[in-house]
Amino acid sequence: MNVELTLPTAPVALAPGSATRVPVELRNTGGASRTVRVSMARGRASAWASVEPPTATIEAGATTTVDLLLRVPTDQPPSSSLAPFTVHAEDDVTGEPAGFATGLLTVALPVPVTGTLTPRVGAADAFDLRLTNNSDGPAAVRIAATLDPPLGSVDAQPAAARLGPGETLTASVRSRPKRPLMGTPKPYAVVVSVQDALDPDRPALVKALGTGSRKPRVTSWMAGAAAIVLAVAATVAVALSDVRIPLPGQRAATPPPSALTPSAPAPLAPVSVSLPYALVEVFPHRGADGGKGVAEAARARLAGAGMPIRLVDSLTSDVLADEGSGFWVLLQDGFASVDAAQSYCTQWRQVAPRCAVTA
Repeated sequence: MNVELTLPTAPVALAPGSATRVPVELRNTGGASRTVRVSMARGRASAWASVEPPTATIEAGATTTVDLLLRVPTDQPPSSSLAPFTVHAEDDVTGEPAGFATGLLTVALPVPVTGTLTPRVGAADAFDLRLTNNSDGPAAVRIAATLDPPLGSVDAQPAAARLGPGETLTASVRSRPKRPLMGTPKPYAVVVSVQDALDPDRPALVKALGTGSRKPRVTSWMAGAAAIVLAVAATVAVALSDVRIPLPGQRAATPPPSALTPSAPAPLAPVSVSLPYALVEVFPHRGADGGKGVAEAARARLAGAGMPIRLVDSLTSDVLADEGSGFWVLLQDGFASVDAAQSYCTQWRQVAPRCAVTA
């Protein structure tokens, strides 16, 4: 035997009612041209198999490929077990064996829908779930989402969909994790599961995970500043009441309140951003001025073109995303509907090509 056959090393996954092509590589190690006939040896799946083309002529030292086509009957029950199969090559004239190779196959339910979950730029706690139907028929799915830890709420829209063959759908996943009262931002996860709507007992077609963090209602430094303000107020009240309370371990007179008051950063005033809004540009907080100069220049350029626009610090809003150190966000809101926001982006597309609607 002087024809080497090579099959895929990974097990071949077959689906009931579908056809699967398996490449078979043929290499002639002999010193003369050979014409061989390729077939699948008798076994569990031999009734499903055919070879295209069934014969191949291979020059000495050359390599060619044929396809083993496996058509699984619709009523074939799935199985998680692996079954071996063998492909033979024999001389087309004499019928003598020329080579063989063995592989593994399994019959499993097809997974018609694939998907990915990505954070939505400029929108806090929101994700986009992109689903694609890779099958030759329609696929009905249901979309569910949960929070980990389960503190707050999350929903996916649409919650159910029907994708045609080759169709792609982007679903919106918006979470509302509970905000801690104070301290540092708390991490959370969004777990999305996409099920076959016609077979709810089947394992999930898509499992996706998104992560984020939720800002506290009162940050650590704001809590510290409030404590300092209360301490100063108490000191002033004591001074006005002409009561002197010596500090622990201190015998000298208490210094004036101004000497005890450290400078604290002023809290950022909250800014309201309403949904839906048009997201125009995002600038990260970096550089000597925290990126504000670049953002202001962009705002001035757009305003000079007549475009209504706002510049918002993401750290001041519960709606805008603020991963890392936060962002300067150019946006416009106050729209009555998503269509109105989209019309705004369409109107100003020439000067703001990245304009996108967030709902």
